Amino acid sequence: MNAVADSAGDEDLTPSEIAEAIRDAREAAAGDVQEKTRRYLDEALDAVSDGMPADYIAMILYAALGASQEG
Repeated sequence: MNAVADSAGDEDLTPSEIAEAIRDAREAAAGDVQEKTRRYLDEALDAVSDGMPADYIAMILYAALGASQEG
């Protein structure tokens, strides 16, 4: 997501790469992730699938990060 914030072109960061990173994060913390964090990750994955803009996806991922730090 930092690449998006740095104005990376579409050729630098693909939706498939974003989705893969979200899936990897979800799997890596499978038992340790709070339900609220998991919902944000699922929502971000859906947003990628729906073709939503990268800044919208980044906003959801930052919310997931915040939720993970709450507990």
